[in-house]
Amino acid sequence: MSGVSKEHMNIQAYKNSAEAEVSSDHRQIKYQVIDILRVADIKTITSSYKNGIHEIVFKKKEKLKRNNKGREIRIE
Repeated sequence: MSGVSKEHMNIQAYKNSAEAEVSSDHRQIKYQVIDILRVADIKTITSSYKNGIHEIVFKKKEKLKRNNKGREIRIE
């Protein structure tokens, strides 16, 4: 995603997926849904964006729990 600043990126993580949206001047440029494994702990997600490379990292859950609440992720 070269040419895009992190201020124009929004990421939401849910139980089974993460949604990434890039927008500029109130216009959506790109939208992507990424499936994630049940063992991924969305409470531990970190995100970084450097040199046009966007990286999202999850830690593995110790126990599988039923939780369908979403969580916004800060982009570093």
